[in-house]
Amino acid sequence: MRDYIIIDNDDSARARLADDLDDGSFTMEEEDASGLEEGKDGKTTNKTCFLKIKKILRTIYKAVSSVVGLLILLAVYSVIGAAIFRAIEGPHEKAHRDNITSNREETVRVLQELSSNLSRGLVNETQWNLVARGLLLRYEETVVIAQKNGVVNSTTTPTWTFWQSMFFCGTIYTTIGYGHIAPSTDLGRMMTMVYAAIGIPLALVCLADLGKHFTLGLKLMWAFSRRYCNCRKKMRNARRGKYTPDDVEDGNSSTKAAIKPGDKVYYGYKIDDEFNIPISIAIGILVLYIFLGAIMYALWEKWSFLESFYFVFISISTIGFGDVLPAHPKFFLLSSVYVFIGLSLVSMCVNVAIEFFSKTIDKAKVNIDRAKTKAKEKAKEAKEKMHEVSKTIDRAKDRAKERVTEARDRVTDFAHVKRRSTRGSPSSNRASPSSEDVKSETATPKSSPISETPEETPTNT
Repeated sequence: MRDYIIIDNDDSARARLADDLDDGSFTMEEEDASGLEEGKDGKTTNKTCFLKIKKILRTIYKAVSSVVGLLILLAVYSVIGAAIFRAIEGPHEKAHRDNITSNREETVRVLQELSSNLSRGLVNETQWNLVARGLLLRYEETVVIAQKNGVVNSTTTPTWTFWQSMFFCGTIYTTIGYGHIAPSTDLGRMMTMVYAAIGIPLALVCLADLGKHFTLGLKLMWAFSRRYCNCRKKMRNARRGKYTPDDVEDGNSSTKAAIKPGDKVYYGYKIDDEFNIPISIAIGILVLYIFLGAIMYALWEKWSFLESFYFVFISISTIGFGDVLPAHPKFFLLSSVYVFIGLSLVSMCVNVAIEFFSKTIDKAKVNIDRAKTKAKEKAKEAKEKMHEVSKTIDRAKDRAKERVTEARDRVTDFAHVKRRSTRGSPSSNRASPSSEDVKSETATPKSSPISETPEETPTNT
């Protein structure tokens, strides 16, 4: 790192500093560190150490955040947990196994003495039976207590070996929990809770990352096979004269041109990180993996195919009854790798199913919204049509009323004309008086004809 003394009039120093900053050989962190080193206060060394520690932590984080780093971290965590649980539970188990052994030897020794005393006549058969029964009962109690304290195998085979402890750690952070081996001390149970609180999130992160990489691998294989099939099809069509070889190159160039700068490209293929592969393919791969594991365990453990399939399914689904367990510790590493990869495939299938159902639900929501919109539009159109129909009916009513009024007026006019014509002709009036005349006569009484006759008689005579 160079030393720069920048003066207001010194342009060359500024130019060198700008060149180094552009090249990346000199950063602002180094400049701060150099300024602190040139300072005289005592915080310079602390700041430099802090920057170094920060850089180391960044490097460690980048290494651990990858899938390989996560798997290595989980393996180291398993080894540490196996050492801890073996150190805690091993001596406790050994004490109970030694207790069983000493009790068994004591029982054998006392029975031998009783048998010799019985043969010499010092004790009778009743006394011998009582003492032997008491010894056997005490031995049974010792065995039961030892079994409760972790002695699940014979006294010659320890339970908390390194591989068994590591297997126990795997059952903790994978949440399988077979239950055939468990801590019996208070310290071991406390450490189990702490170990699970740290290990389960770590294992879930590993499983999710592995499932994502499995999905990317499947997408990569699918894209490669699809491009290969398309190229073969175009070449076959080119031989038949349907296409030219330039069309194949144009297809490849168009595929490459479809890749944008912000897209994620793996080996020349544009692949996203979403779990959008067909759910049938994911489930088919998982079922095939279970079948292969069942065949493997049937060869290793001399199980039937049904028992092997049952064990694989119970393990991968994290049910873990513990009624069927592998008996060969030498295959532990391969078995652990197989189960962990199976859990990753299960995680992939779960994510694919979630993505599939979420997309299905989104499509259903979109279809429902479209149906609602169409129903609203149709209801609006029907309402408008009903409004138009009501207007048409109102118009028809108005026209009918107008016609009725016109017809009534015509009838009235015709009646007036007829009445006038009947009033104008006396003969017709005398001969056939109209109903209106009759009504008027009845309504307004006139002088009777009797009163008129005396006036007319003298004129006639």
